[in-house]
Amino acid sequence: MVQADLTRLAADAFLIPCDSELHVTGTWRPFVEPGAPWQAKHEWFRPEGVQLEDGVAVLPDPTPKDPSPDQVVGLRVLVDTVGVESIPAMVSRSLDAVRRAAARATRHGGRALPLVALPILGVGQGKFPGRRAEAVRELVGQLLDFVTIHPVDVALTLRRTADFAAAQWERQRRTRDLGADFWPELTPEQGELADELGTKAAHGELSVFAGAGVSRPVGFPSWKDLLQGLSPDQKLVFTEETDYPQVAQDLNRPDLNDEVAKKLTTGKHALAHALLVDLRTPSLVTTNYDPCFENAAIVIHQDEPLRVIARQLVIGGGPWLLKLHGDVAYPKTIVLTRGQYDALENDLPALRGVVQTLMLTSHLLFVGFGFADDDFLAMSQAAQKVRDLATDQPADAKAGTAIGLCQAKGRTYAELDYHHLRSDHDLTAAARQLEILLDRVAWRCQIAGRGRASYLLDPGYQQDGTDQDRVLAEALTQLRATAEQWQGSSGAQAVRDLMDDLGWQPSAADR
Repeated sequence: MVQADLTRLAADAFLIPCDSELHVTGTWRPFVEPGAPWQAKHEWFRPEGVQLEDGVAVLPDPTPKDPSPDQVVGLRVLVDTVGVESIPAMVSRSLDAVRRAAARATRHGGRALPLVALPILGVGQGKFPGRRAEAVRELVGQLLDFVTIHPVDVALTLRRTADFAAAQWERQRRTRDLGADFWPELTPEQGELADELGTKAAHGELSVFAGAGVSRPVGFPSWKDLLQGLSPDQKLVFTEETDYPQVAQDLNRPDLNDEVAKKLTTGKHALAHALLVDLRTPSLVTTNYDPCFENAAIVIHQDEPLRVIARQLVIGGGPWLLKLHGDVAYPKTIVLTRGQYDALENDLPALRGVVQTLMLTSHLLFVGFGFADDDFLAMSQAAQKVRDLATDQPADAKAGTAIGLCQAKGRTYAELDYHHLRSDHDLTAAARQLEILLDRVAWRCQIAGRGRASYLLDPGYQQDGTDQDRVLAEALTQLRATAEQWQGSSGAQAVRDLMDDLGWQPSAADR
């Protein structure tokens, strides 16, 4: 489950709601027909090129061979959310469409299983407006059963904060009431690790440092492929000892940074970017040049946009992202060659100091790295020396947690709580395992944080919420009315702030 914009997610197939005549609401037009202008949601249209295949309305995947990330479109499957009699029937129809989409979809980004993304269906312009609570309960319940028996990964992609909170809380309710394990792919130790990290994130104690592995599912080239693509006239030889920055230096291309920026510019993001941004940590760090974190953060950080260091200054307590190795938005900042790496270390030590500061002021999660040779992990040594001076920390306290895909061949940094997801070297399977672990981290963060009930007073959840939610919502609404009557009280604003956190929205009469 991710709070994200479905049209930006790098997936293999997507479900799009339609009516019985295959008409789609206008907001989907730029996604369904790339290049088409924005259209109002009430302006329905029938997509061009839609085909019926075994009773399923399909928009074929026009992705070319050897595509850039933005050329990967994916299969789009239309599902009727109007010509159904009930929400359970609508969800069943949707999951049948997921199964069919997975069977037809081309796997992009080297995934172990096809990834199908779908939104909440039928509650916007569909047949069941105002019945979001029932739709979420039914969709989460059927999805959890569905993925246990079908070889497909499903991303329930929720744009509204209230929907994300309600879906995660429904998963918590089923975990608590049924005693079920909805992450069977994780070992008990991995489940405990995810819960620990999620709780730290919920309490504002976690920061994230992401490496290139997080961006691979978007379809970016590896170091080898990137450098070979920049040198099409010669065959480069790579070994385990290859010094990639030196190879880049030896290419001796004055336009190197500009060409790299072209190859890594995208409007999309991977599932892992969304899961990490969903933790709402105040601080993110990455060695990646690409804009994937910024793309994922558009939905989460609407009130306070994510600021990017060093092309922006961070003033106050807003969220920020440090791009240590440069930014495709400013190609001259990209660090790729040996000379550029040396200049970074000598001329901009303050950027590296930010990482060490995070290890002293928060728990830093390293994810998506090749741990054997990344010098940023070695910063933990210097930070640990300072941490050792503290008299109030446990003897086994670590500066951060490092999660490797597969067991590292080299050192694993004693200063960090190091974990690997697989003992073999199946990187494809390990990448999927990482997404599953991050999904549990994001779930734990949501249900343990103050935003866990941000759906409670949302109008879309009033009609068919649970009895407990309904009684509490009625009492809180009365409290809000009382606070409005006594606005001179010092507690009136605190009551309004609480109600806003719980999803309250003014009625048409109030507006």
